[in-house]
Amino acid sequence: MATLITGVEGFLGRRLAERLQASGTGVVGLDVIAGTARPWPVVTGDVTDRAFIERVFAEHNVTSVVHCGGVSGPHVCNNDPARVCQVNVFGTLNLFEVARLRHIPGRIVFLSSSSAYGQAAELSSRDTPIRENAPLLANEPYGCSKVACESLVRSYASQFGVDAVSLRVSIVYGPGRTTYCGISRMIRAALAGEPIPLEHGSDFPLPWVHIEDVCSAIDAALTVPRAHIREVDTLAYNVTGPGYPTFRQIAAVVQSLVPGATVKEHDAPDPYAMNARTMALAAIKRDLGWEPATTIEAGVRSLFDTLAG
Repeated sequence: MATLITGVEGFLGRRLAERLQASGTGVVGLDVIAGTARPWPVVTGDVTDRAFIERVFAEHNVTSVVHCGGVSGPHVCNNDPARVCQVNVFGTLNLFEVARLRHIPGRIVFLSSSSAYGQAAELSSRDTPIRENAPLLANEPYGCSKVACESLVRSYASQFGVDAVSLRVSIVYGPGRTTYCGISRMIRAALAGEPIPLEHGSDFPLPWVHIEDVCSAIDAALTVPRAHIREVDTLAYNVTGPGYPTFRQIAAVVQSLVPGATVKEHDAPDPYAMNARTMALAAIKRDLGWEPATTIEAGVRSLFDTLAG
């Protein structure tokens, strides 16, 4: 028996696999790119290939799934919306359909995103953190793909009894991230003796969450008894970090780690401005017993230690 982790060569999937295996959970990884040798089996292939997914489930006796594979954020390929939907939506559909036909006994945890809420949530969340029952008004391809996938989660759960839940994860940072990360950029600049860049919008509060907190939320979502999941209308839970630090506040943390580092203001808008929202965590605390543990100071320090080598 094994838990299938899609996107296992990515920054989140790899760390999750390490944690699950260390706890005694059987793991099989899946990724579209071939990686290095791992302590768990890894199969290379595309989630959009239904026959391939069927073989993986059969050959590795897949009993539960964490689906974090696919296009990993709005900064990756939103200029190719057809590709975003092909990978994210139809890949997710393949996993659920194979799980349904094989009657897998465990749960599917789908990694959704705070991008599902859309920019319409930005202003309102400054006064009241967004709850899971808020309208999903995504207004860019990546967020729209997550809205569609969450609909599939609810459909397969209500119509076919597939045990599944979505996690709406905010901006993930931490050691190992290879796609754009504003915090990593700031640390690298300071280490190189360059000014820490602060774009327009650097005073927006942002929902940062450390990779270790995301992994612990996934673990909770995989293992909590089904009777505990009371968010039955959405089958989704917000996942974000403690507090909502701005880039300016993060720059101050970096400066404390690199004495003498300076800051330089820029007029260009910050790429994360679309994520300036606050998110309520009452539901996930109530049902999954989860809350974030990594402060921005501790998280930035862990990333700094990695990048400083």
